[in-house]
Amino acid sequence: MRNKIAVIGECMLEVSSLTGDSNQSSLPAGLSFGGDTLNTAIYLARLGIDVDYVSALGDDEMSSWMLSQWRSEGVGCNLVSRVENTVPGLYMIQIDDQGERSFLYWRSNSPATRMFDNASEAEALFDHLSAYQHIYLSGITLAIYTEAARHRLFDFLKNYRMRGGNVIFDGNYRPRLWSSPEVARDAYEKMYRLADLVLPTDEDEALLFGAEEPEQVVSRLKSFGASEVILKMGAKGCLIGSESGMELVPAEVVKVVDSTAAGDSFNAGFMASKFQQSDLKTACGKANRLASVVIQYRGAIIPTTAMPVETY
Repeated sequence: MRNKIAVIGECMLEVSSLTGDSNQSSLPAGLSFGGDTLNTAIYLARLGIDVDYVSALGDDEMSSWMLSQWRSEGVGCNLVSRVENTVPGLYMIQIDDQGERSFLYWRSNSPATRMFDNASEAEALFDHLSAYQHIYLSGITLAIYTEAARHRLFDFLKNYRMRGGNVIFDGNYRPRLWSSPEVARDAYEKMYRLADLVLPTDEDEALLFGAEEPEQVVSRLKSFGASEVILKMGAKGCLIGSESGMELVPAEVVKVVDSTAAGDSFNAGFMASKFQQSDLKTACGKANRLASVVIQYRGAIIPTTAMPVETY
């Protein structure tokens, strides 16, 4: 297997709307791109990790622009397909005075949502993915596929893991993307049984499985078979669950400007440090550091000059 990570997901065009008067005929906004897994891939690349993004885009100019931007960040795009007569999805992000976000999506025709619909095309992609040492995906990745496509992916990940591949899963639950909480819970439980490393948040777990103490969440997730669980708890830090037991790693306290990509950057910082043989506590500390910098800037991707200088 190649000492490289494949990140599976979707990146969409992003319209970021500033607060405006509802009586105005137009509102100020900016156009960019975004997606949880793409954010993580970019931060992994910036931290020196060999990473390929796995997705699908259209044959339009905006898709070409996005690909160019990803490549300029050092993200490999050989497994990003271009689908004729399609365009990428679109979402709007609104940010309140506390830096918290709300989303609106237009993604029903996005080519990334149909990546595993065709069985033969999916098998060809799985053949490529089998060569990677690590595969990373999120709850949003799972949510955008049909049930049949999800099961194709689950079957592949089961075999991939049995052959020694390392599966990493970020919970990232978005209720609006699922037909029901029951369907989501079923998919998450299946995915948790296929993952070696799980990176959930306490808020997402409470939404999906009900309120529990952090230690109970970690114990439940470990019972599915993950060897390592890193429960992200925002300003309270993160709780490590491993064969050595549980340990809380405090977060760095900073003023939140925009919480976009806090978890995505944390995941990248954690994985980058762990891939360099850091212990779990050190990896969490470096992940907290990166996330604390990211949330002090507007937007998911901070300037390269703002990246922490510490070695990963």
